[in-house]
Amino acid sequence: MLPPKKTVIEDTEENRQICRKYCTICPNYKTHHLEKFSPTELFCAQGPSSCTDKKEIRCFCFGCEVFLKNHLRLGYFCTRG
Repeated sequence: MLPPKKTVIEDTEENRQICRKYCTICPNYKTHHLEKFSPTELFCAQGPSSCTDKKEIRCFCFGCEVFLKNHLRLGYFCTRG
């Protein structure tokens, strides 16, 4: 049996604008100052932050419009990719 295909999120300005509404207020993002590390947003499309000192606190991915419209799972994209 083949593993399920990973959903590919488009790295578009529209998705980035949606993402900014959630990431910038997320406890993980704020506590770890993820705006200082690459990538700075849209982790579901770009992968986890390069910040090496990340402890998962709370996740706002589950309410994000990008998360919902793409039927994503799990969350914590800034720490897990």
